[in-house]
Amino acid sequence: MNQLTFDPFPALSTERLSLRKLDLHDADIIFNYQSNKENFKYVDMPVYTRLEEAKNYITRMNEGVSNNKWMIWAIAEKSTGEILGTISIWNISIEQKKAELGYGLYPGNIGKGIMSEALEIVTAYGFNEMNLKTLEAYTSSENYPSIALLERNQFSKASSIVEKASNGDSVKIYIYSRDSSD
Repeated sequence: MNQLTFDPFPALSTERLSLRKLDLHDADIIFNYQSNKENFKYVDMPVYTRLEEAKNYITRMNEGVSNNKWMIWAIAEKSTGEILGTISIWNISIEQKKAELGYGLYPGNIGKGIMSEALEIVTAYGFNEMNLKTLEAYTSSENYPSIALLERNQFSKASSIVEKASNGDSVKIYIYSRDSSD
């Protein structure tokens, strides 16, 4: 793996889901998610106050994909096309054959196996198509649904770190890891 290329965009699918490129038509639902502080109780991110921020996010994410910096997919319901969340492979180290996973599921979609289904196909893509050896995911030590998701999908807790949140609080973060041989 000397160089990554995400052109053409690698659309993925499962029985229920279509993992596709983010589109500016997704801006409303992304704004609704990103503007609700409750959706970020485990992630230290500012909430959006303007629809333009969601459009800028989509543009920035797609530019990163075009520049082969990261991969991000909209997780959509195959039958309706409704966006349910996002999942990404980013912080990619070609030399170490390692990358980080990021994911978020919009309210009303949690507990339905959606993220497990998306995580399974994205993990396979990372190992089989990108030739990665290790995938990591960082999650708050208090985000029990995320911890359970990772453990169900053969990720193991590798270590933990303490980070300072923007409000000055210390937050314990678990780093979960899965190797291609697992």
